[in-house]
Amino acid sequence: MAWEYEGLFDAIPKDGDLLSEFWKSQATMTRIGSMGYRTRTTKAGTRLEAEIYPIFGRLTEQKARAAKKNITPDKMKALNMRNAKRQLVLLMEENFDTFKDDTFSLTYEVEPENLDRLKKDVRNFFLRVKRFREKNGMPEGKYLYAIGHDKNQRMHIHGIMTGGIGEKDRIKLWGKGIVNASPLQTWGKGPQGFANYLFKQNELAKARGERDGFHMWSGSRNLKKPKVHTSDTKVSNRKVKIMAMDFQAMAAEVLKKVYPGYQLEDGRVHFSDVVDGVYIRCVLRQTGGGGGT
Repeated sequence: MAWEYEGLFDAIPKDGDLLSEFWKSQATMTRIGSMGYRTRTTKAGTRLEAEIYPIFGRLTEQKARAAKKNITPDKMKALNMRNAKRQLVLLMEENFDTFKDDTFSLTYEVEPENLDRLKKDVRNFFLRVKRFREKNGMPEGKYLYAIGHDKNQRMHIHGIMTGGIGEKDRIKLWGKGIVNASPLQTWGKGPQGFANYLFKQNELAKARGERDGFHMWSGSRNLKKPKVHTSDTKVSNRKVKIMAMDFQAMAAEVLKKVYPGYQLEDGRVHFSDVVDGVYIRCVLRQTGGGGGT
């Protein structure tokens, strides 16, 4: 779930532009604010996402609510898309190991007559996978998948599943054609790269005029949700100011103390043209971790 006012914080100053120079010329408190900051921490496997955002007073809250009504539909759509990808990445990180679990594609020798037939084939495949794992004393598996089309409009399935089943057995369990599989970390940036691919498939489906959600993912019922914790004291206003004034130089050091055992992987400070304060979103990685559950 995204912060209610994330859409207002879309200004990212760069050295040299007029907005950046204006902010630098003001007292720190003018742009970063004197308010407190709330921190929402989401842990998923070895990944940790931290969102740091201002706690508004009554008057600023009213101003923010009014400004939120002016966010354009296209801008809101893009924001919702980014947050949907984040949620999918977190789900992958919580449930799959980037080095042990596999991305896979299931293709047909003879294409199914319709979508309902394909969905039934996929369900049957995972039922056979479940029985195979039980029969061979393997722990319960997990999976998620999305339906796609190749360049010739033939339907196929892309997904992630718990590793441990060899190539010959996967092909036998599918029984409809070819099964390709590779470790999750080979997809660009791992879960992020794979999430980008699944969402791209969905956008292509919409562009072809297919119904919304046709390519969105489905998953096994045993997928665990990431752990979320919110605190109003974890990151002080002073620490926010240190990071906001020079994120590239200072954020890693500040966050290392806030989240011992984690190191900064990516992050950015967002400003608003409407209200004071900053919104910081960053991704950290547990040190010494390989990935997964």
